[in-house]
Amino acid sequence: MKHEIIYSQPETNGNLSELPKIEGVTGVILAGGASSRMGRNKALLEINGTSIITLTFRTLASLFHEVIVVTNSPLDYDFLPCRIVPDIYPGYGSIAGLHSALTHSSNSYSFVTACDLPFIDQAIIRYLCDFRTEEYDAVVPLSGGGQEPLHALYASSCKDLFEDAIQHGERKIQDVLKRMNIRQVTCYELKGFGGRKSSFLNVNTPEEYEAIR
Repeated sequence: MKHEIIYSQPETNGNLSELPKIEGVTGVILAGGASSRMGRNKALLEINGTSIITLTFRTLASLFHEVIVVTNSPLDYDFLPCRIVPDIYPGYGSIAGLHSALTHSSNSYSFVTACDLPFIDQAIIRYLCDFRTEEYDAVVPLSGGGQEPLHALYASSCKDLFEDAIQHGERKIQDVLKRMNIRQVTCYELKGFGGRKSSFLNVNTPEEYEAIR
C-alpha cells in the first residue's frame, strides 16, 4: 500500500561533521504528542536562541544522509530542510510515529528520537548504529529510568510488528519490544566511552525547561 507524504522539500543537510556519515540508516525525529504538561509545543522551545527540534535535526543531519520528521502538523516544521511525513495510524501516539518512521524510511535501519531531547549525543548514536546487524531487530539503550525506546535503532522490518500491535489496540512500545530480538546497551557501556547522560534528558514541563536553559 502506498502512503502519501503530507509535505516534503529537498534535503540540504550538508556535512556538519568531520566523521563520515553513517550509511544505511535514516535519522528520524518524532514530533507528535500534545505537549499537555508543557502547555505549548515542546519541539519549538528555544535553548540559546535555537529550537529544540532544530538542535536535534542538526545532530541527525551531521550523522545521516536522510533525515525524516514524523508529525501530523507539518506546517509547524516547514523550516526544516527534510522530508516531513504523517502518522499512518493517527491517534495512537508514539507507537504510530515509530511505525510511520520505519514505513517511510529509505534505509534498512532507522535511528529514532523524540523531539524533546535537546542534547542527543553523536557518540552514543554512532555506538548504537554499530550494532546494526541481522541478529538484532532493535538496539535500545538503558538509562537510569530504564529502556529508552525513543532514542534507539530499529530495523525497518519492525514496522510489521508495530502495525500488528496498533491493529490489536496496543499502545506501549515496550510491550512490542518484548517480542523483538533486542541488543540492550547498558549505562555502563555508554559511560565507558564517555557517552553523556544528558542525551536522554527530555523536556516535559515548564520547570524542566527552565532548569536546562
